[in-house]
Amino acid sequence: MTKILDHLVEAACAVVSVALAVTVFVQVFNRFVLQMPLAWSEDLAMLLFQWMVFLGAALGVKRMRHFGIELAVSQLPARARHALALVVPLIMGAVAIIMVSQGITLLSLNTTRRYGTMNLSYTWSFLPIPVSGGLMLIYLLQLEVHRWRSTRGKRS
Repeated sequence: MTKILDHLVEAACAVVSVALAVTVFVQVFNRFVLQMPLAWSEDLAMLLFQWMVFLGAALGVKRMRHFGIELAVSQLPARARHALALVVPLIMGAVAIIMVSQGITLLSLNTTRRYGTMNLSYTWSFLPIPVSGGLMLIYLLQLEVHRWRSTRGKRS
C-alpha cells in the first residue's frame, strides 16, 4: 500500500509540474506574443506551484533530503550525528502536525472564498498544507519503523 501511495504522490508531482510549465508557457506566450494576457493563468500557476511545493516537501521528507546540511553534519562527531538523527525526525514530525492542524483551520476559514478569475474555491490553495503534513507524518513513521527494524536487526 505504501508503494501505491509513493507512486501516486510522485505521479501527482510530475503532473502538477508539467501543468505548471504549460500554464506559465501559455501565460507568457499570450501576454508577450499575442498581447492578450489570460486573467486566470496567473492564479492557476500560483495554485499549481503551491501543490508542487508542498507535495515536493513531502517527497523530500520521504527521501530525507530536508533539514540537514550534509557538509556540516558530516563534520560533527559521531555522538552528535546520532543525536541529530534522533532529534530531526521529532522536529519534522512537530512541523508536520502543525501543518495538518493549522492547514485544516485555514481550509475551514476559506470555504466561501473564491478565485476572482476562476470558478474555484480557495480551499484548493490551502488543501496542500494538511495533505503534505499528513504525507510527511506517514513518511516519517515509515522511516522510523525502518530505522528501528534495522537497529534491532544489528543487535540480534
